[in-house]
Amino acid sequence: MKHLHILFQHGTDRLPYGCSMVRLLRPLAYPGLEHPWRITQGTDLPEHTPGIVVIERLWQPGTDVQKAESLMRKLRRAGSRVVYTLDDDLLGLKLPHGQANAVRLFARQADGIIVSTGPLAERMRRLNGRVELVPNQIDDTLFGPPREPRPARDTVTMGYMGTLTHLHDLLGILEPLRRALRRFDGKLRLELVGVSDNPHILELFNGLPVTLKRADGHVAYDRFVPWMKRELEWDFAVAPLSATSFNRCKSDLKYLDYGALTIPAVFSDVTPYRETVRHSETGLLAGSHADWEAHIAALAEDSALRRQLALTARDQVYAERSLKTHAPDWVTAIRRLTDRPQN
Repeated sequence: MKHLHILFQHGTDRLPYGCSMVRLLRPLAYPGLEHPWRITQGTDLPEHTPGIVVIERLWQPGTDVQKAESLMRKLRRAGSRVVYTLDDDLLGLKLPHGQANAVRLFARQADGIIVSTGPLAERMRRLNGRVELVPNQIDDTLFGPPREPRPARDTVTMGYMGTLTHLHDLLGILEPLRRALRRFDGKLRLELVGVSDNPHILELFNGLPVTLKRADGHVAYDRFVPWMKRELEWDFAVAPLSATSFNRCKSDLKYLDYGALTIPAVFSDVTPYRETVRHSETGLLAGSHADWEAHIAALAEDSALRRQLALTARDQVYAERSLKTHAPDWVTAIRRLTDRPQN
């Protein structure tokens, strides 16, 4: 049996990033998944160089072109097949020169690349003609059985979840949020997760009903998902995303998370959401501040609309966007890129 080893993206704590869990580790460890490999994972190569190595993003903290070149040289000497994986347009960021060149080197020298979105596939085909598209999916074994929508209540809770790197996206709809919170005069509240690492965020809302919720001790993805399901008692959510070339290559993961949690949401009317969300069926799309304010008001006032959107999105995500259906796509993609004669 051929040995496949995953070099996942990690920080100084040597733990896999959330994207590593979503994109690689959980899909390839899905219960009952049939594949032809002995799969291992780690932050370094094992003692005996594997026949197939999957390298994720920039792999190690501080990876530069010299470190990338050294790794690829070792793998080529051993005759290993190399698959490179990306879920973001890292070359669209202002990376240090050495890191950007490391991404280019991995992409060019790999036997092929696996990406999460169509626009990212277009971007990476400039560097390597062998690109496979495997969209993100939810791990239904981690999310567990679908839950029911929240029952109607007097005070409605709106939620936002995003890391500090997405603070600018939230700030992009700050005025519609403030106007909606003022309009409902205490009957609508906002709860923030992720950006709550910065307590000064509350100052932006000037005394409006906004609270911060921290996921202390539950940041690792396999702990964060159960924490979300247990702790996020939101009637609806917002998912703003700025219309930038970098965000165009991002995935619809927020839609998947909210759908799997049976939380209806308002999404920015930009790629990737406009390719996924069916407006007024599985969510609401907002293209302007006026849209955001109107859609937030509609969800705050209409419990029947909230329930309909939540159930339709939930059912679509579990039926069409879960690893139960799509875990084998990873096996297919890796085999396509590696089951061919080497040059």
